[in-house]
Amino acid sequence: MTDARDDRLEGRDACISALREQLLALPSAAPRLVWCIDPDFVDWPFEEPAVMQALTRWAQAPGRQIRFMALDYDQLMRRHPRLAAWRRDWSHCIQAWRPADSERAELPSWLLAGGQAIEWLDREHWRGRRLQAPPELRQLEEACDALAQRCEPAWPATVLGL
Repeated sequence: MTDARDDRLEGRDACISALREQLLALPSAAPRLVWCIDPDFVDWPFEEPAVMQALTRWAQAPGRQIRFMALDYDQLMRRHPRLAAWRRDWSHCIQAWRPADSERAELPSWLLAGGQAIEWLDREHWRGRRLQAPPELRQLEEACDALAQRCEPAWPATVLGL
């Protein structure tokens, strides 16, 4: 078990590196379910080819599901066109939600994947922490489920036009 001091993330580079490391570890960690929750995902490393390759390797296994929750998917599509294209190709294993209009609230920034999670505690000052303790992970998964219950589908894989 890691020391609590090692679980703290301080600064932009540390927070983004932690997200990158956890996303890159998905194929070997092999969680069946991944939660990605953020208001807009602007600072996530989804434009990095290695991250997208890791997502692809992870998604190739049967029964995988990734759940996105955001307030603004337009920002995500502008900032991360690789992820938007990947979303079209892997739509069978992706769910995307946004809070219902009646539930508008601040979304946290969480990445939960199996036995590890990253939680941003202060987005403005780039402070976060890694979570690995089973009780904390269960609590975070329950919070993800509770958030999802107040959401509606968003970010369609394709947009039909005339």
